[in-house]
Amino acid sequence: MDFIARVEDNQKPNIQEIAQSLVKMGIRVKRIMRITGTISGSSGSLSLAELKIKGIKSVEQNRRVKTH
Repeated sequence: MDFIARVEDNQKPNIQEIAQSLVKMGIRVKRIMRITGTISGSSGSLSLAELKIKGIKSVEQNRRVKTH
């Protein structure tokens, strides 16, 4: 499942390390956006709740709208 995770405001400087922790869990990180403090990726078999690790404020399913 594709997801978007928002890091806690005080953790934005550590966004790279937080993303690396997700990778170690088997997550495929697609984008790291430092300015907005978001990480997008694919969770594989993990639930959204399992992605809410230390430093992450919220996680939601990425509901991109596909255009033709």
